[in-house]
Amino acid sequence: MERRSVKQVMFARISAEMNGYGMKGGRYSFTRAEEIIQEKIEKGWSYKGFLPLNIRGTGEIETISLIFEKDE
Repeated sequence: MERRSVKQVMFARISAEMNGYGMKGGRYSFTRAEEIIQEKIEKGWSYKGFLPLNIRGTGEIETISLIFEKDE
C-alpha cells in the first residue's frame, strides 16, 4: 500500500506600503516579503508562491498572501 504524505499549508498576508512621496515619487512595495520568506524557510517551510488578494482600481496589488508548505 502506498503511503501518502500529508502537507501543512500556511498563509502569510502582507500589505503594500508606500515608499517615497508625491504622485510620481511614491511607490508601493512589499518590504517585508523577503524577510518573511527567509524566516519560514529557516523553520522548514517551502515557499510555494503568492496570491494577490486586493488590487486597486489603478492595477496595483495592495495585499498578497505568501503561501508555504511543509510535511507534517
